[in-house]
Amino acid sequence: TTRNKYNITMIPRETSYHTRPRKTTTATTSTHHNRKYQKLRISLAILLTLSLLSILLDIDLPLPSSRTSLRRSLQTAPKLRYLGRSHSALLPYAHHNLRRIKLLDDSATPLFWHIPKSGGTTAKRLYDCFGLTLANRLGADPRYGLHDKEEIVVFHPFDSSSSNNDNDGDDNARENSSSNNSNNSSRNNAKFVNVDTTTQEGILRAERLGLVPSRKADIIFSSDVYFASDHLFDESHRGTILALFRQPIDRLVSKFYYLQTATWERTYRPEWKDMSLLEWAEKVNGDENFLVKKIVGKKLREEVDLGD
Repeated sequence: TTRNKYNITMIPRETSYHTRPRKTTTATTSTHHNRKYQKLRISLAILLTLSLLSILLDIDLPLPSSRTSLRRSLQTAPKLRYLGRSHSALLPYAHHNLRRIKLLDDSATPLFWHIPKSGGTTAKRLYDCFGLTLANRLGADPRYGLHDKEEIVVFHPFDSSSSNNDNDGDDNARENSSSNNSNNSSRNNAKFVNVDTTTQEGILRAERLGLVPSRKADIIFSSDVYFASDHLFDESHRGTILALFRQPIDRLVSKFYYLQTATWERTYRPEWKDMSLLEWAEKVNGDENFLVKKIVGKKLREEVDLGD
């Protein structure tokens, strides 16, 4: 400090009254922001840790209100046998009857969800080559005399004594005998069980005979993924689901042309030959949200909503 002739004390500019409060205010504000960001970082770290724990340990965390409404709507479904037993966002049959892929082991029976015109028939042929025992439509064909047996039986439908016209009703089956001869000669070792897992009636029969507990089928094929998973598996005999998916428009175009000539299919539609693709798409096609309806167990004529 200095004094002038009027005996007034002078304070240097760098330490003046106005400068020091500004520095103090800045420091206080900076400390406040640091504490705020630190709390935010801690909150995010806790949330991330809980999320990771829920994934690794399969812990069910509280769900948003929309999912809560979904669970309530699922619990009103009369077909389900798992009312009030889980807070999982999964459908009850998936939560209780199926294994996560990361837990896949020999104790889980694979269910191949056969989506029409999406490569399911190719998958069947591949599993034939692997020597696996399949459960699908062919198993309960009366031609083999095993459809009314009250036990699960493994058999070879394509041995040398089988009819040349045998086919399993798949997408690429043909009535041409030479094609069937070639097909049969390459599938002589194919094995099937004597149940039809492509219809609800057949699935119920397979459930009654204990298909999955018998461990006689290496892989099950069905288009009705909801009904099959709900009835064939349980918490003691769980399964896993495999599927091939196809671009939706490509799949429908393929379906339109295929069912015009597929006389061996239950859904054979010769009348479609007189329609254009556009006319069929606008007036006939009923595959609206097809995969969603299959997963939640709704019929094709039923509507789906955001809960689904």
